[in-house]
Amino acid sequence: MLAAAMSWNKARSFVLFLIFAVTLRVTFSIPPDYARVRRALIDAELAMQIGGNGSDLSPLEQKLNGVMLDEKKKIVEAARVNGSYFPAGYDFLSSRAAMETTMSFKIIQQMPKGGVLHVHDMSLTSIDWLIQNVTYRDNLYMCVDKHYSVKFHFYSSPPSNPGCPWKLVQTYRKECGDPKVFDKLLHSNITMVTDDPAKAYPDIDAVWDKFMAYFGKVSGLMLYAPVFEDYLYEGLKQFRQDNVQYLEIRALLSPVYELNGTTHDLEWVLDVYQRVITQFVKDYPDFSGGKIIFSGHRSSSGSVVLADVKEAMILHQKYPTFMVGFDLVGQEDRFHSLIYYIDDLLYPSQQNPPVHLPYFFHAGETDWQDTATDYNLMDALLLNATRIGHGYALYKHPLLLQKIKQRQIPVEVNPISNQVLKLVDDLRNHPAASLIADNFTLVISSDDPASWEAAPLTDDFYVTFMALTGEEAGLATLKQLAKNSIWYSAMTMAEKKAAFSLWERKWDVFIKNTAKQLGLLRDRHVFAEY
Repeated sequence: MLAAAMSWNKARSFVLFLIFAVTLRVTFSIPPDYARVRRALIDAELAMQIGGNGSDLSPLEQKLNGVMLDEKKKIVEAARVNGSYFPAGYDFLSSRAAMETTMSFKIIQQMPKGGVLHVHDMSLTSIDWLIQNVTYRDNLYMCVDKHYSVKFHFYSSPPSNPGCPWKLVQTYRKECGDPKVFDKLLHSNITMVTDDPAKAYPDIDAVWDKFMAYFGKVSGLMLYAPVFEDYLYEGLKQFRQDNVQYLEIRALLSPVYELNGTTHDLEWVLDVYQRVITQFVKDYPDFSGGKIIFSGHRSSSGSVVLADVKEAMILHQKYPTFMVGFDLVGQEDRFHSLIYYIDDLLYPSQQNPPVHLPYFFHAGETDWQDTATDYNLMDALLLNATRIGHGYALYKHPLLLQKIKQRQIPVEVNPISNQVLKLVDDLRNHPAASLIADNFTLVISSDDPASWEAAPLTDDFYVTFMALTGEEAGLATLKQLAKNSIWYSAMTMAEKKAAFSLWERKWDVFIKNTAKQLGLLRDRHVFAEY
C-alpha cells in the first residue's frame, strides 16, 4: 500500500511538472501584441473593482500592498495547484485558527477599518467576558432544561420553575469543584463553535435553531439593568480594540429588568445606549460614536409591527441623529416577508404630512429564488430602504441590481454570517465577489460576531481579502471598504467629515507603523514621505 502511495505521489508530481512546464512554455511564447491587449483587458477590469487597481496608493502603501499580495498569492497558488489547505474557503467555525496565523490577518487586525454598520445588540460582547465577568456576579441563577441547554436570570428569590429549576450559578460552580472546568462547560453550552460544524448543523434550520438559542441564553445575562451598561461599554471597547471606530447597532430595545422584577421601557433603554456611547467617546476620543436602528421581529403580528413602527417614528423624531431608523430581524425564510407587513410599513408615508422614517431592511438573506422571501429585496427598494442588510440573493436579479446601483443604496455584506448560517459553504462562491468586482456600493460588516466567536470585524475583512477578491486585489480594496463604512453610514455630513478625518489620521499611523515593523522604511525615497 505504501509503495502504491509512493507511486501515486511520483505520478502526481510528474503531472504537476508537466503542467508547470506547459505553463512556462505558454508564458514565454505569447505574442507581444496579444500579451499587450490581454494585459490591457485585465487592467481595465481590475480598475472597475472596489478600490480600483490601487494606482492611488502612496509608494509606502504600495510596498505594504506588495507584501500582503505576495503572501496571498502563495496561499492561493499552493491551494490551486497543489491542493493545499485554503482556510478562507472552509467553514469559519473550523478554520479561524489557521487564518489567524497569517501575516495578512495580523496586518488587517491593526488596520483602521472604519465602522460596522450591521451588528446586533445581543452579539456585541464576547462570550468569554460574559462568563468571566457576569456569571460571577451575585444573584445570578441558572437552570438546565431536559435538552441540557442553560438559561440565566438574576433574581432576589427565584420563582418555581419545575421543568427547569433555578439554582445559583455560584452553587453550580462550587459543586463542580473546579471553576475553570465549570466555565468551560458554560462556554461550550453557549457558543455556536463546534469541532464538527457539518455534523452539528446539517441544514440551515438546525444552525438557526442553535443561533436563536444563543440569544435566549445571553438575554438573561445582558438585559439585567446593572449588567446592561457594562455589557454595552465592554462591547464598544472590544470593537475599538479591533480597530473599529464607529457602530450602528440593530437593537430590539428589549425590556431591561431589575432584581425586583420591574422592567424599563423602550425609551429608557435607548437613553442607556446614548449615555453609554457618549461616555465611551469621552473616555476614548479616537472613537467616533454609534447609533441605533430599532428592530422589530418578523415573527410578530401585523399589529405588533405597526406599534413598533409608530414607536420608531416617535423615537426618531425625538432622537433624529441617534435613533436613525427601523428594521425587521429574524430568519427570513421561516418568518414573515416584508409584503406581509406592507400596510404597517407604509404607515409613516401615509400620514398628513408624511413622516420620514428611514428603513434599513434585512433582505435577500436566502437562497430560494422568486419566493416571498426573495422578493423582500423588491420591497426594500420600493420602500426606499436607506441600506439593505445582507442582500445575498441580489445577484439573481439583474434589473434590481441595476436600480440599486443607480440609486447607490449600500448593501451590508456579512460574509462569515452567511457562511456560518449556511447560505454558502465556500466564500469564494459568495455572490458579493461579483459586487466587489463591479465597484458596487457596499460595506463589510460582521452581523453577530460574538455568537460564533469572530473578531468584531477583522475576520470578515480577512475573508473578504482572501476569498471575495482575486489574487491582485489588496490594500486599495480594503482601504476603500473602510472609507465606505464612514460615507455610507447614517451619520450627519458633519459627523462623517469628522469621522473620516479621524480615520485618515489613524490610517497614516497604521501605514507608517506597519511599514516600520516589516522593515519597509529602509528605502530613503519612501521614508521621505514622512
